[in-house]
Amino acid sequence: MSRTVIIIDSDLGFAFWLGHALDRAGQDSLPAASVAGAKSLLAELGVVVDLVVINAGVLDAASFVTDLRATQPRCKVIALVDDPDNPPTDFPLADLVEHRPMPIDESSRAGWIDTVRIFPSKAATMKASIPTSGWSS
Repeated sequence: MSRTVIIIDSDLGFAFWLGHALDRAGQDSLPAASVAGAKSLLAELGVVVDLVVINAGVLDAASFVTDLRATQPRCKVIALVDDPDNPPTDFPLADLVEHRPMPIDESSRAGWIDTVRIFPSKAATMKASIPTSGWSS
């Protein structure tokens, strides 16, 4: 099933790497380096987003997700964190929290493709392991 995935990370190389991997796996990806860039893409293309993969540390990440969910309530969110033991405290409810892969290699590419492919069911099983300090539940 093809889904529209917007990937927001200040490391545009990572966003394009993940976008390319997801495109090759049959998803429609839109990489952006910032929330402003993501908003511009969405306004220009007028697409419905199925999934947001967003670095939780990106400026205005929380307000972007909140605003997007107000207009597209079925949108799911994967929050990327650089340090899973210290997630940002002001980020809204994410359906899934994933550690940003390091190194970026074939194994991490395959893992991300699997994550997106099975996402809603993985979110249900992974929810219990999301750090709750400062996160909505």
